[in-house]
Amino acid sequence: MRDAFGDLPVAVIDPADIAAVATRALLEPGHEGPAYSLSGPEALLPADRVRILGQALGRDLRFQPETDEDAQDRMNAAMPKEYVNAFFSFYRDHTIDETTVHATVQQLTGRPPRTFDQWTTTHAPEFRT
Repeated sequence: MRDAFGDLPVAVIDPADIAAVATRALLEPGHEGPAYSLSGPEALLPADRVRILGQALGRDLRFQPETDEDAQDRMNAAMPKEYVNAFFSFYRDHTIDETTVHATVQQLTGRPPRTFDQWTTTHAPEFRT
């Protein structure tokens, strides 16, 4: 598997955790005003995420990082240049931080966020179809 930003760990969040936090924030009092930062429980490099997915699928998957130049060329061929510039601004200029692990899911739901391993195990059958 090839992709950009191979050196950037991301604290991927399970969409079910986003839904759980949103449900609390929308249905329970006391959440008016704050903006919550959400994350998964650990920041993982793309190679780690690919390895974990491979384990869930019972396959040996490997990650091959693209150079920034190759990634820009590939992305420019598939999407508007403004989007490509935004991705590079987010991840290379650090205008967005997806590496920080936040305790918000635990604080608002009373349970830890699901790991990427848990997500891949749950969804592995969908990858096989």
